[in-house]
Amino acid sequence: MRSWSAPVRPARRTVAGVGLSLALLLTGCSAGGSAPAVSATAGTPAVPTAATSSQPASPSTAAGEASAPKSSRVPLLPGAVSDAPAPDPDALAAELDEILAGSPGTVGAAVVDVQTGELLFGLEEDEPLIPASTVKILTATAALSVLGSDHTYATRTYAVPQEQGTTVVLDAGGDVLLGAGESDPGAVLGRAGLGTLAEQTVAQLQEQEISGPVTVQVDDSGYDGPAVLEQWPSAVVDVDIARVMPIATYGGREIGQRWGGLTPDPALHAAQVFRQQLVAQAQSQGVRLSVSPQIARGAVEDLDRTGSSTRTALRLAEVRSAPLAEQVRFMLHESDNLTAEAMARNTALAAGHPGSFEGAAAAVREVLEEETRDLTGLDLTDGSGLSGYTTITAEQLARAVRLAGEREETVAAVESLPVAGREGTLKDRMVGTAAEGSARGKTGTLGTVATLAGVVVTQDGRELAFSILANDQRGRIPQAREMIDRAVVTLAECGCGGD
Repeated sequence: MRSWSAPVRPARRTVAGVGLSLALLLTGCSAGGSAPAVSATAGTPAVPTAATSSQPASPSTAAGEASAPKSSRVPLLPGAVSDAPAPDPDALAAELDEILAGSPGTVGAAVVDVQTGELLFGLEEDEPLIPASTVKILTATAALSVLGSDHTYATRTYAVPQEQGTTVVLDAGGDVLLGAGESDPGAVLGRAGLGTLAEQTVAQLQEQEISGPVTVQVDDSGYDGPAVLEQWPSAVVDVDIARVMPIATYGGREIGQRWGGLTPDPALHAAQVFRQQLVAQAQSQGVRLSVSPQIARGAVEDLDRTGSSTRTALRLAEVRSAPLAEQVRFMLHESDNLTAEAMARNTALAAGHPGSFEGAAAAVREVLEEETRDLTGLDLTDGSGLSGYTTITAEQLARAVRLAGEREETVAAVESLPVAGREGTLKDRMVGTAAEGSARGKTGTLGTVATLAGVVVTQDGRELAFSILANDQRGRIPQAREMIDRAVVTLAECGCGGD
């Protein structure tokens, strides 16, 4: 893996009326060559029940009917005033240039007026740069647009009779936040519990007078392609992200703690937990049930994911995840990488694409293309931002934030961003400044990359969408974060309304 240093060149600054067309919500310039791999640091702190099936293997039943885009027209931050004066671009430039333009490496920045879409400030705003975890904003926006905020994922069990005994199929439905025990209706992590699924399954087996021998088989065939992106540095796999599969406990972890160890095979681990729970629940209910210690694996073609049974498969039980909007909030606050990748693949399947890295990228692009035909410079290789080959321009990212906030079906992607100085990955940043409580944002960190994108309300009450992407910051990540925070605080302090 080669290292990379961004070429040193004079910074280009753009203010309102200069640069890219304001008619476009997302735009940029071509990447010019392949992007480098970048080593990740140790993890950037990774519905009402839908009537249709939520199985990744059945995209046609997972999407639901698309609704027409609607403007939320609801302030995204406290203190925002619809008729507040917009900042004067020259005043913004005078402040932000001093903070950003002299930084080592390459820094791209864009500030967009949420109300009008006007580009108020740009610095290398059309340069394709590595966004790191800020790309999760795009993943969330696409998922909400395609699936809907109330969408849930179903994890089901089926009984398939064999010549000797019965196979109990654990059918993966795209939920990677399953709990190991009872379903927790007040949680996101563990809303659907394998213990509860096992309890219901045992009850149904007893009703059907099935006593065994029973073999548990996990059908995790819903996704396509590799479980690990080739461009991910080997150091991040099983450390910052589990292998991408359509079923997992606790975001790929064995226990429900944010920094719990990742399992090397999330689907198999979930099946093992389910089998253990099946045995325990049978004993607890006093049911005679012989369960094989071996776990089978593979697709089961006879499963009917829209009904209760087929001639050869009987649906036994199901548990459902938290609504997608709640999963989005968890993913953005914790910067959870597996949740992002599963969300991207589930979106791809619902949109009619393969459940792969490529399919996910295509689904995200389609959502963005609803607003513009020009996505030059946007190169999506994953949905989590762990790849150093993903690129986006600062203006594209800022406009993507504005796009999400303007649409009723996607506004949760912005409203779920951590609040500066108070929540998630921004809890310890900008504390005691004008930005505390007045800015929401998604952080991003790779070995030489520090980024932040979100919304901020100025002292005058104007809402602004912003993105700041600092690349080639080798050995300077703390300084780069400080620079980014200073810029956001400057925006929050802005009493610089124009005429």
